[in-house]
Amino acid sequence: QMALARGYRWLAMLESGLVKNLTEIATLEGIDNSYVSRMVNLTSLAPDIVAAILDDTLPSHITLFDIAVDPPALWEEQRMILTSRE
Repeated sequence: QMALARGYRWLAMLESGLVKNLTEIATLEGIDNSYVSRMVNLTSLAPDIVAAILDDTLPSHITLFDIAVDPPALWEEQRMILTSRE
């Protein structure tokens, strides 16, 4: 849940112009750029997947890392990832 909140906060920082890129966020936060990228990726997930993260009801075979690394742009494809790895 915290990862999702960070992703939305960092996306807002980008959209507002507070920072220029993800690398700047990583520097400000003192963390790895790839972590920032993965958390911002979470903001593009389908609403039902976001709800599953918040409710802690993701399928047990799926980790947050699984869906944060280069998720498909189409929500239907994201949902297929959740069901195809069972």
